[in-house]
Amino acid sequence: MGIVTVFWKLALTKQYTFLANPDLAYEVVPRLEPVIFAIRHWSILLWNPYEWFGEPPIGQVEPAITSPFTFLLALAPLHNGQVQFFYVQLWFVLLHCIGGLFAWRLFRELGCSAAPAVIGGVLFATMGVYGNTVWPNHLGSAIMTPLVFLFLLRSLRGRAPLKSAAWAGVMLGVSWLCGHHEPAVMLTLIVAGVGLAAIVRQGDRRAAAMRMLVLFAAMALVSAVQTLPAIEYGKISTRWTASGTKTWKDRIPVPEHEQGSLRPPDLLHIAIFGGSGTFADPFVGMVGLTLAAVAVRSGFRRREVRLFTLLGIAALLYAMARNDALYGLLYVLVPLVEKSREPIAALFLFQFAVAALAAMGAEIVFSSPEPARERQTVRVLVWFGAAIFGLIFVIGPLKPALNGNSLVDGDQRPVMTAVIALLLAGVYQAWSRDSLRRRSALAMVGLLVVVEQGNEVSWGWAHVSDANRMAMVKGLLDTQDLADWLRAQPNPKRIQKNDKDVPFNFGDWYRMDTANAYGASILTESVALGSGWDERVGRMYGLNYSLSRTPIRAGLQDVFTGRSGIKIWYDPDAFPRAWTVHQTVVAPDERNGAEMVRNRPFDLRTTALTIGSTPQLDSCDGADHVAAVDDKTSSLQVQVEMSCRGLLVISDSWYPGWRPRLTGIRSISGRSTRRSGA
Repeated sequence: MGIVTVFWKLALTKQYTFLANPDLAYEVVPRLEPVIFAIRHWSILLWNPYEWFGEPPIGQVEPAITSPFTFLLALAPLHNGQVQFFYVQLWFVLLHCIGGLFAWRLFRELGCSAAPAVIGGVLFATMGVYGNTVWPNHLGSAIMTPLVFLFLLRSLRGRAPLKSAAWAGVMLGVSWLCGHHEPAVMLTLIVAGVGLAAIVRQGDRRAAAMRMLVLFAAMALVSAVQTLPAIEYGKISTRWTASGTKTWKDRIPVPEHEQGSLRPPDLLHIAIFGGSGTFADPFVGMVGLTLAAVAVRSGFRRREVRLFTLLGIAALLYAMARNDALYGLLYVLVPLVEKSREPIAALFLFQFAVAALAAMGAEIVFSSPEPARERQTVRVLVWFGAAIFGLIFVIGPLKPALNGNSLVDGDQRPVMTAVIALLLAGVYQAWSRDSLRRRSALAMVGLLVVVEQGNEVSWGWAHVSDANRMAMVKGLLDTQDLADWLRAQPNPKRIQKNDKDVPFNFGDWYRMDTANAYGASILTESVALGSGWDERVGRMYGLNYSLSRTPIRAGLQDVFTGRSGIKIWYDPDAFPRAWTVHQTVVAPDERNGAEMVRNRPFDLRTTALTIGSTPQLDSCDGADHVAAVDDKTSSLQVQVEMSCRGLLVISDSWYPGWRPRLTGIRSISGRSTRRSGA
């Protein structure tokens, strides 16, 4: 209930949305549509024909088609056959509740009674990265952390050690399935570090090594369904980063990692409201920090307290890559660290460690009062609250002279930090004097957690009346008439859009074959032909419809205008989906082949480009005829009548998994490589 209360604006009203974000509105939500459609039709979207002439979602990772949490969203009702925004938001809140439940189970395993475990679970699910990330694919991967450590600790304690190690590996493998590699990479690194420490410390090193071997073997087996396709795709794709386009062989430069790291001044926002409000939010809050400090001060002799203290410090240093020389060793020596260009995301591990310490701290504090400890805690909280009030009082009048940002620039929440600190001091004071029963004291601490986290979590959400921010979301609905008109046209059709007029993934959202899309990567061969699709290449790919307020290129016919003012343009000279040729030209390699397709004067309708070799073709007087094209997401069947030996060209992206198969004298099924179409 505490988690739902923190997220009440999403869960209990329809007035706010976390979707008013370019990545979410333009990419994440539209990409959910074909994934959910496939699940509801008892399938998995291994190939997405709605982006860039075909892309493999399982290789791209981020669509999260292997995540078990995506299947939960498939249970929600649809509207006009599409995912509803409100249910996406409820699903998002549900993910936090599931994460809180996972954490609660771990904290109970650590010996915490019910109420302290609940406080720790609410903290885990709502603070920092967990509460403020807007990317479900980050969140799904991160919330597996408590289950990984639940079974890891059981194994290290000798409780069914091999079985528990295997289950820890399974949970770690599931983290890899959930939609983004960065949390999974960081979680794997920290588990490896814990395992290495166990091997060094334990007397029976062979047994400890065997447990870790079982753990990582289980992880590899479970995650293989996602990691192997990702490696395959990564080697033949191009990725966009802040420093430009990168292929598998290119290293992400160190400055880009430094740019994506936690800055030392941001450490203030671990305690004080006003962090970035994104997946990289460092916020923990006064309640969590105070309880964690009690655990470290009073329970440091306990092995689990030391473990989570060191884990939190290690994660915080990793997040501060620019100021941590040790990060450089990981960047150079550890696979995939260099590909994970946002070390600040490791804050999710720091906050997990703080939540575990806070749960144990609550158990320590409220098991029996210790007046000296409580008095010291009250003194620190009162001084901290007074210092915040004093700082704000001083900065306010001096703000014009500071010539820079401060804690109070357009954000009044730091005042609430002081209020929370003083209220928490009051609870500790009453508890130390035996003025509160244990249940009442824990309830008050839990309420302070909800109030505190609620001030940070909802800060960046948009109200539905905010026209500027909601324009990103409404674009998905305002183009329905364009999609309806296009659906009424005969197939085949392939759409090109002006990204300024239609910035979101139109093809994904309406499940229509569309050339360009919003995303982090694309097949390298598609990049080689250019993403602008000039007249020659665009027509070869069969781009017969365009969405734009003005024509994208010459020769287009205005055929429909939508309510939004966006027009549909038709190109009568676009190639069909499949055609035959009896002539070829040869390119020495892929790069030269792409250049020849773009600029050489041969006719792409009658001549195919091949790489390195020339197939034996015949010339004949009779005309070929493509009788039918049956296009599905996982197959393409073409019926063609040919007068003599020739090539069938299909304007789809080539991928290693596609295989042509001749099923009859006059028909061929499967997909041809784009190489043969070039």
